[in-house]
Amino acid sequence: MSLITCFSLVLTLMIINSVMGLFIGVDFYLLLLITLTIGFTIALTLFDSKKIFSSKVTKRNVKSNTVRYVKKVHTQPKVRRKIS
Repeated sequence: MSLITCFSLVLTLMIINSVMGLFIGVDFYLLLLITLTIGFTIALTLFDSKKIFSSKVTKRNVKSNTVRYVKKVHTQPKVRRKIS
């Protein structure tokens, strides 16, 4: 990821410099590419270190047993008490 970013950045810089008439040696661009790639790789590793090196804990979906309440049918009617 960082190599692609650095390559496009250095290539853009190389094209801009050649259009403006500044001709710099290819060894400078290679050195810049290597330095930027190493720097971006270290920076990405440091910023995303929690995501990269954290322990991978997978959550398992546990199916819970659904409780069904069965209506009890009483054969005898309920006796209501008379309050006086």
